[in-house]
Amino acid sequence: MSSASPLFTDLYQISMALACIDSNRDKQTGVFELFFRECPFGGEYAILSGHHQVRELLEGCRFQDSDIEYLKKVPSLASVPSESFDALKEFDLNDVEVDMIEEGRPVFPRLPLLQARGPVWKLQLIESGLLNALNFSSLVSTYARRIRRIAPTQQLIEFGLRRAQGPNGAMTATRASFIGGFDGSSNVLAAKNFGIPVYGTMAHSFVQSFFGPELDDFCWDDKDSRSEIKQICAEDSLQTNQGELTSFFYFAKSFPENSLLLVDTYDSLQSGVPNAIRVFKFLKARGHKPLGIRLDSGDLVYLSQQARKLLDEAGFQGAKIFASNDLSEEIIDSLLSQGAKIDAFGVGTRLVTCYDQAALGGVYKLVELEGQPRLKISQQTEKMVLPGAKSAYRVYGDNGEALLDYLCLRSEPPPKPGEELLALHPTDPLKRVRVIPRRVEALLKPQFREAQFLAKLSLEESRTRSLEDLKSIREDILRRKNPAPYKVSVSPKLRDCFLKLFEKESPPKEVQ
Repeated sequence: MSSASPLFTDLYQISMALACIDSNRDKQTGVFELFFRECPFGGEYAILSGHHQVRELLEGCRFQDSDIEYLKKVPSLASVPSESFDALKEFDLNDVEVDMIEEGRPVFPRLPLLQARGPVWKLQLIESGLLNALNFSSLVSTYARRIRRIAPTQQLIEFGLRRAQGPNGAMTATRASFIGGFDGSSNVLAAKNFGIPVYGTMAHSFVQSFFGPELDDFCWDDKDSRSEIKQICAEDSLQTNQGELTSFFYFAKSFPENSLLLVDTYDSLQSGVPNAIRVFKFLKARGHKPLGIRLDSGDLVYLSQQARKLLDEAGFQGAKIFASNDLSEEIIDSLLSQGAKIDAFGVGTRLVTCYDQAALGGVYKLVELEGQPRLKISQQTEKMVLPGAKSAYRVYGDNGEALLDYLCLRSEPPPKPGEELLALHPTDPLKRVRVIPRRVEALLKPQFREAQFLAKLSLEESRTRSLEDLKSIREDILRRKNPAPYKVSVSPKLRDCFLKLFEKESPPKEVQ
């Protein structure tokens, strides 16, 4: 299902749009900003992604005649004049501008990830689609990056197609996990559409579909191989499952350079690994390099250690050990800390469903109306929105480390390298720092102008830069447990704007 429709929204957005048109307020302009308030997974950073869906939404957002006819039949819209519906036929985003932080960048609470400017009713119509595009994708990318940090040298493959929340969820999760640092996916359609490396092994059903006698008819390059196979089996004198052995030989015949054999169908150490070694010896004699084995159940620490020992003793030090089995960030961290000899992980359910956290919690708020800052006031201080259209900068120190992100009103001049900067906490008046930037980077970049999305980096380029980008963030901010918070600070003028608007919109109440 495509999200490139103004109907990919919540009904109240349609209702507000029609009310604006009906009251002749369709020319009213404003600025909305999209951000989140709390980092996911107990961390202190997130990885932004989902720009492809933002592009699809913005470039294809047009009402079709059938859309208008449908809306006229919605009961709650029955009182709307026909002329207001007619105005929707002319809807486009030619007068909307969108700036975004580039895909794959590390981002933090309160930082505007996206800023949209234009007619308010149009900006409201795209709200739900924008949030849908960035919330889930960024959540998956963040979880993928957390796993990549735990396993920096291991190959990571996304295996979650069958467990994802529907086709769209599967496609989004595959792309997002790649941005987050995974090396590829088993999802063939996503790999084709997005240019992501595709990987696969074999299923238990393939192993189970052989009984053993089929090996009597096994030939390689039209040559009878039975005597050679018997000789290889006699070298270890082990009683292994013959159906499994046969399945391995036939799989290796089809994929001599990509033989990654699933060894836990019957008994990993007593049958699966020995049978894999037998096939590897056969392949090696013909000049082929075996890829490795896959463990999908059991004590992965013990099994991988013993499998590594068996493979090495047989002369296959280069054969990889691939592990799957409902893996998560926590489990992978535990496996590696216990000394598991695993070269690659296949991660499925926990990654593509973001099992540990249901949603990122991104929000999209009006911050300026007709050039005037607007403030949403809440009884919960943490839910208050910083007013005004803002510029966002990342400030770096002498060693190239990101010191903080700095928010100021768009009307303010940008911070300059070498000039002292007073950075204030967004809500706590007692927290403030002075910094002298070595380098200052503008974070919000033009992404949508004159109804066209301004794509710059390929998916691979975004992924590569994203992995490098995180190196500028302090290690104590990135650690898994009890991380230090990253500073997102505001300018004195932005703080003053907030306080003046708060005083105006919510004056002190008299208590009697």
